[in-house]
Amino acid sequence: MDLPNNSSEHRIFANDYAYQTLFSKIVAIELPPGASISPIELSKELGISRTPIQRACSRLAENGLVNVFPQRGSYVSLINFDKVYESFYLRNLLEQAAVRKVCSLPDRSDLVFSLNQTIYNQRQQLDHKNYIRAFDLDNQFHHLIYDAASMTYIEQALAYIAADQDRIRHLKVLSELRIDSTLEEHFKILNSIESGDADAAAHNVYLHISKFAEDMSAIHRKYPKYFSNWTAGQDIKIAPVKESFYNFRLSHDRED
Repeated sequence: MDLPNNSSEHRIFANDYAYQTLFSKIVAIELPPGASISPIELSKELGISRTPIQRACSRLAENGLVNVFPQRGSYVSLINFDKVYESFYLRNLLEQAAVRKVCSLPDRSDLVFSLNQTIYNQRQQLDHKNYIRAFDLDNQFHHLIYDAASMTYIEQALAYIAADQDRIRHLKVLSELRIDSTLEEHFKILNSIESGDADAAAHNVYLHISKFAEDMSAIHRKYPKYFSNWTAGQDIKIAPVKESFYNFRLSHDRED
């Protein structure tokens, strides 16, 4: 990869490049939980010095994806059950708010077309076992909804705290767990948006997220060493949301 010539730009680029690459490798389980991070190997792979990689490890330690031990090295952190629970809870709130807002749009035809195409493409990639691309298309499905709802800033904030959830989502795809059911859940969300039924759309989002939360136990059974603070019989239960926080905010603002 060609890096900027200016030394200051080169340093900033190398730092960001190392961070984004390491983040992606960890979330995609290319660097699985508990794996040792070798600055020497990564510097050769990325064509940069070890310093940006060490800085990236420090940044990733701040959001809990890496554990840095002085004199011992850096290791990918185990998946934290409590963080996963909180991110599921927040995603449940935000995504129901997004679909409710989308259902109120006067013209949803372009969104419906894009969502339909994304589901089709995801099916194709899964059939060819191109799991990384299939995962990207899964993210694209949800991004299209947030974008149509003008909630991309919230989506970005959610992505920052949902890294452990995304690691589980990757493990789910790699395990080929409930692939057909997941696509069917996407279709139900799509159909509700197409019909403009906000209650049905929100309920289908709730069912989709809840089903995935239930997959946690199956994933834990297959990869028990990837998890921390997990106790026997532990499970995630997500309550449905009757009213989105977005609608509450609007009504609250009107009262003021």
